[in-house]
Amino acid sequence: MIDPPLKKVLDSLLEIKASMHDDANTSATEQLDEAIAFVQRCIENGCNDRNVNYEVLMVIGKFLDKLPSIATLIKYLSD
Repeated sequence: MIDPPLKKVLDSLLEIKASMHDDANTSATEQLDEAIAFVQRCIENGCNDRNVNYEVLMVIGKFLDKLPSIATLIKYLSD
């Protein structure tokens, strides 16, 4: 059974990747691919670990950190 929240996260990441085209740097694209692969593995393996949500957020955070404008906005909003 697919975890609906993880499926939504995966769908969102895939939409982001489709919309990025060549706009992002290679490092950001690699981090996005890593996040997509991680979420796909969680869905396929039926991850029920309590730490999955945290790990998914950490992987997505690595991707967002590679996008300077988003990283700046997040820092600004968190201060």
